[in-house]
Amino acid sequence: MLKDRSDEELRARVFISCGQNKASEELSLASDIKDRLTALGFDPYVAVGEQSLRGLKENLFAQLNNSEYLVFIDFKRERLEGQDCHRGSLFSHQELAVASFLEIDVLALQERGVKQDDGILGSIQANAILFSRRKTLPDLVAKHVQRRMDALKWDPLWRNELALTREPGYFADANQVPLEKLGRFFHIGVHNRHRRKIAMNCCVYLEKATSLDPRVEIPVKTVELKWEGYMLPNAHVQPGKVRKFDAFWILHDQPSQPKFNMFCDASYFYPRIAAVGRYELTYLVVADNFPPARRSFILTLSSLLDKTSLEPMSSPNSQRVA
Repeated sequence: MLKDRSDEELRARVFISCGQNKASEELSLASDIKDRLTALGFDPYVAVGEQSLRGLKENLFAQLNNSEYLVFIDFKRERLEGQDCHRGSLFSHQELAVASFLEIDVLALQERGVKQDDGILGSIQANAILFSRRKTLPDLVAKHVQRRMDALKWDPLWRNELALTREPGYFADANQVPLEKLGRFFHIGVHNRHRRKIAMNCCVYLEKATSLDPRVEIPVKTVELKWEGYMLPNAHVQPGKVRKFDAFWILHDQPSQPKFNMFCDASYFYPRIAAVGRYELTYLVVADNFPPARRSFILTLSSLLDKTSLEPMSSPNSQRVA
């Protein structure tokens, strides 16, 4: 089995919230800032204005929900009536409010002349960095991000997510209790990619099972799967650590009949897979304090146990639940 290389591509996501005035240099500045953050090792996203509620929910809000950091840039807009200052960018302030609710770490910059500490910016005490010359803005952002990296406040190599992973050594041969017969247990790892936060009360489900030769859906009921070497359905995963669960297991003397360790007392809860072939299995992990995560795997079931394999279909973060 090939090594799952997904963790080698791990990069923290930065949501770049700034103006999109096409009549000015704002779009090109956003692109330059994105390039600078990419060079520093991050995975930046430039927010683009959405004209519909669906676009906001599926694009902007989903990207914000999946981001580890926010770069907030408050460009000047029209002068406020009766005041010697300007309003800031309405959309950027809305994105800042959402980021504040999601507890995303913010680097705030504000163009001189914008009303200071206005709206949510004053409430969260972001200590916005003032700038006057727009053409120097990409350098200014990169400089302050680098400072935060040097101070160990920002790190490009983590994510606020759980990821399902599969490595060559993720199996074990052991006696199955209470049968006391030798079985092979195929494991999938749940990787907590956060730097500090413990993933609390994680539960795992087989969400979907499909026979691929030919393609036929296999009925699956909602029931918790068992963690490796653990007798409760909910488990904690420490920051940066991997905890494995039993994806399925196979008796050595019944190599074409995979079984599932599930917390249930009725036989009709167990999926029926009893023939050699290829199967797509999708697993879902939910936790108290992390976004849900899912990933699909291909089970190649052989009449010879050593030829049975379980391979991931895609990178773990590509199927994260929005």
